[in-house]
Amino acid sequence: MQLGTYRLIDRLGTGGMGEVWRAEDTKLLRQCAIKILPANLAADPEWKERFLREARSIASVTHPNIATIYNIEQDGDTLFMAMELVEGEPLTKLIERGPMIPLDAVRVATHVADGLAEAHRKGIAHRDIKPDNIIVSTRYVKVLDFGIAKQIGGTTDANLTQGNMVIGTPHYMSPEQAMGRSVDSRTDMFSLGVVLYEMLSGRKPFTGNAVTETLLNIVMHEPVDIAKAAAGITPALADVVRRCMKKQPDQRYADCDELRTALVKSLKEDPKLARQSRIPTIAVREARRLEPEPPPRSAVSSHPAPQPTPAPAPPARGTRAHRALVADDDPATRYILGSILQRYHIEYDEADNGADAVKLLKNREYSLIFVDLLMPRVDGWGVIDYVRGHRGNVAPRVFVVTGVQNQKLSAADQDVVTALLYKPLDIAKVEQLVQKSA
Repeated sequence: MQLGTYRLIDRLGTGGMGEVWRAEDTKLLRQCAIKILPANLAADPEWKERFLREARSIASVTHPNIATIYNIEQDGDTLFMAMELVEGEPLTKLIERGPMIPLDAVRVATHVADGLAEAHRKGIAHRDIKPDNIIVSTRYVKVLDFGIAKQIGGTTDANLTQGNMVIGTPHYMSPEQAMGRSVDSRTDMFSLGVVLYEMLSGRKPFTGNAVTETLLNIVMHEPVDIAKAAAGITPALADVVRRCMKKQPDQRYADCDELRTALVKSLKEDPKLARQSRIPTIAVREARRLEPEPPPRSAVSSHPAPQPTPAPAPPARGTRAHRALVADDDPATRYILGSILQRYHIEYDEADNGADAVKLLKNREYSLIFVDLLMPRVDGWGVIDYVRGHRGNVAPRVFVVTGVQNQKLSAADQDVVTALLYKPLDIAKVEQLVQKSA
């Protein structure tokens, strides 16, 4: 089946806003997702406006944790949207297997909070955060479906539906949403708290025999306390869930940046636990500083090897320093690699995103480089490209860290990359590689 320049391959799902298909862009020769507005809705100005609003909402937000929109087109009477094809499992499927360990739940919630924070900064509230709209893979967490997104502070009706029906998914609505009141970004925070509760406990906090009963419970009653529903979680994590699910919006966190800071602090990751994680490459990135207008976040830090004397000054450009760079957005991985390097008295710098890694490479030369392929801002491939184009007199030993099994390297990459390291890391193997370079 052909739709414009797109060849529809198979249907991925059907929802209130239309069908979603896996498709191939016959011009760019890449796969994508096509979301088709049903013909009967496309003829309705109100539904068409909602569809266009979703496209504009997503297009205005660029973030690794939000699915990207490529284009919106019309073929005859068919209105459709071309989007990033997000591979992975809906969070719903993970929850169906039972309560998630706190490590995984916090990782997922942190990435969702990251994506929502960016949307909120652009003045957009999602208003339908639920497990079905969160896709998890070993590479990423993505928030989907801004179909009922609201422009915060805009002129659009807060409840744009036929008959003024309250919109959203009942079990995950905030109290203000359930009552049909005007909402802002804090409604997403409540919904994410409900999702976090369900990830940790394996059950929904608000239920009922009918939709109206569920909504009444959200507005009037408190759920079973998360500390009882999910025994064994840290008190700090329980406090995060409780605060997200406060009935009054002004009692929740001020924004998702503050929420994600609380999430990271609530659960200090033990590197050994990463091996038990169902999603080992989804990282909890370090908290950004909360400032009114923060500058671009820099998570670069230097770790001198333990020595009786101060660390030497950075070497001049053009000289080879026996120093390592660890570039990975997973703190557990950085901790493991840093510990091994310190054991062999190798000084190292670390970065939790590719842009900061490139910044370090511009100012220092490294004999060892560990680079994760999936990092924010600039991915590992971008870092490798920089190394390829800026090698000094002696090429560094570059180790690619990846959670994608059977990762393939091109001939050009093999000319730069020394070896592949798979997550969870084999510590003995890493030690052997470092020992050879010490």
